[in-house]
Amino acid sequence: MRNVILVFLALFTAASAAASVKPTRTLAVTGTAEVSVKPDICYISFGVETFNKKSAREAYRINSEVMTTLSASVLATGIEAKDVQTSGFSVAPQYHYDNDNRRRVFDGYRVYHSLDVNVRELNQASAVLDAGMDAGATQVNHVTFAVENPKKHTSNARVEAVRAAHAKALTMADLAGVRLGKPISISENEPGGWGQYYAQANVAVDRAASPEESAGLQPGEFKLTRTVYITYEIE
Repeated sequence: MRNVILVFLALFTAASAAASVKPTRTLAVTGTAEVSVKPDICYISFGVETFNKKSAREAYRINSEVMTTLSASVLATGIEAKDVQTSGFSVAPQYHYDNDNRRRVFDGYRVYHSLDVNVRELNQASAVLDAGMDAGATQVNHVTFAVENPKKHTSNARVEAVRAAHAKALTMADLAGVRLGKPISISENEPGGWGQYYAQANVAVDRAASPEESAGLQPGEFKLTRTVYITYEIE
């Protein structure tokens, strides 16, 4: 019986102690800031497609000649060799379906080769685009302006985001008639992860266009945003 009483007293004491501990009162806020950043690199992707009705080797030979000329023309604009890279290559037979005879009909061989170019001097972008098209590119897959390393641009935005969150917390605490305490948790949102920031340029390419009619590429700028979440104690 004595043991039962001791257990009861222990449980009662623990419950009383727990009841006497007041829950922590908190105030959670967010702060957001952004910085404007100009692109520092342009990615251009050219495609060369060739077709031959009988020979895959001949289709490849023609494609290779055009791509060799295209690469040389791009390099001649001042682009370094390390910034020119094959991004895709394929050789495949092509068919169409003959509805009358209900069978596939062989059309020939298609060879496709794509070349990616990194343009680090943005004022060269239009010249590189012209050079590639004049050299025989059959398509431009994309022209993309980007911020290659956005991390180095966002430290100021992070500082301003924290300041914004703190100012908001002070205002809210004052309006609620409480005193702001120390922060008990801080986190940050990095939208989309730390990849590169891109802006796609829509470029319609006319193979017959003269150099004077070259697409006017506008890099524009990016808004890099940082958001922080802070939880404060309040008294």
